[in-house]
Amino acid sequence: MQENTTQEYEKAIKYIYDLMQNGSLQVGSKLPAERIIAQELGIGRNSTREAISILSGMGLVDRVQGSGNYISKNAGQSIRQTIIMMLALGSISKRDICEFRRTMEKSVCSLLIEKNVPKDRMDNLNKLLMKMQNLKGKRLSDTDREFHNELILLTENNLLIIIMEAVTEVYREWIDYVIKRADNDVREELVECHKEIYLNIMQKDCDETFRAIDRHYDIIEEMLE
Repeated sequence: MQENTTQEYEKAIKYIYDLMQNGSLQVGSKLPAERIIAQELGIGRNSTREAISILSGMGLVDRVQGSGNYISKNAGQSIRQTIIMMLALGSISKRDICEFRRTMEKSVCSLLIEKNVPKDRMDNLNKLLMKMQNLKGKRLSDTDREFHNELILLTENNLLIIIMEAVTEVYREWIDYVIKRADNDVREELVECHKEIYLNIMQKDCDETFRAIDRHYDIIEEMLE
């Protein structure tokens, strides 16, 4: 009996996946009603409900009370939840996440240099740098977040954006902790790191960009120890 139930909810998951694959379901699309899916596949409604519950738990489906089930607009949420679970279980460590974030930021900046992003599209980074100069605490933390998010968005690589946003959400609380307790010297050094990242991307100097990134993350990780 258990084997049949498993086969049934797997059929429902595959059915929904196939609808995504052929374009019938896109981000924000409403899923067919559980009754319709059950009738279409010749399975029980409980199995359909179980399949949707699993997809919801993975962050792929949003369940809206009184409205229905929708393909999630936040694809990175499932990645973020997986990272948090792996961190809680000890499958990965805080150090693993820090190393991954550092390495991926280098990849982001390398890609921006390679793509030769026009100067006018980099202007927002410069504005954020100017804004950082006299900020501290939460306002500086928020602007720091904007700066790094802008770097990622400028790549226009959707897979990279989704993965980096998910990892950043996990990593973000550690950055916030460091910035909020940083003294003036540390804040000035962090702002200088951002300035060096920006200037060296503009000058298409990968090596110096990487050095600025390493300096930035060395400061963060040292204060997290």
